[in-house]
Amino acid sequence: MEKLLSGIGALVEGVNAVTAAFETNRVKSLVVLNYQSSNSKKLKELISKAEKNKIEIKFIVNKHEWKFHPRHSVVAICKEKKTFKESEIENLRSSKVLVLDHLQDTNNVGAIIRSAAAFDFKIICIPKKRSVQINEKTFSMSSGGIEYIDIVFYNSIFTLIKQLKKLDFWTIGLDMQSNSSESLNNINTQKVSLFLGSEEKGLSTEVKNKLDFIHSIEMNKNIESLNASVSAAIAMYQFFKKDS
Repeated sequence: MEKLLSGIGALVEGVNAVTAAFETNRVKSLVVLNYQSSNSKKLKELISKAEKNKIEIKFIVNKHEWKFHPRHSVVAICKEKKTFKESEIENLRSSKVLVLDHLQDTNNVGAIIRSAAAFDFKIICIPKKRSVQINEKTFSMSSGGIEYIDIVFYNSIFTLIKQLKKLDFWTIGLDMQSNSSESLNNINTQKVSLFLGSEEKGLSTEVKNKLDFIHSIEMNKNIESLNASVSAAIAMYQFFKKDS
């Protein structure tokens, strides 16, 4: 795949991700491969909607001219997605925040963002350094979920923790090694910030010492741990279920 554009979300690949970008009014133009031979109902609906809204569409027949990921047959050229600084978090509206601490796997981050959108964690905080970048694959893996999430880039996780506590958020770390006997279901609070550490090392001791609670997810003892995206989804669902 040839990277043609810079800026977060300037290039979005895949019918679900493009459809979501269209719904958030970011799409400027579409590029479509082999449209006439496609049987995708979603793609046909997307093209119809784009034509009605006078969105420019470029149709490509020869796959050798396709400069994007071969897995996808539609991409959108978009206005860059707006992101935020940690100092702006108090201006964002959400009672549920997810903080990612140096995750390195794009697939994990994309899946986590998709779950966050599903379970109303509408703010995700990501470190500026030593973390996977938000790119075209992230948008694709989130299946459009990232369009409904506010992304906050932070410099210091310790400053972020202080800021979240100042805004009356409970800070809760997910740790498979936790000995806490209290279930996440027992935490009765309106404002929650979940912290998830890197795939390899999890949350550092220094970070865990600054949080209000550290909890693990109950599971069969025959399995050592869960994938980071699965752990995040289970924890977010528990809080989503409490509010439903």
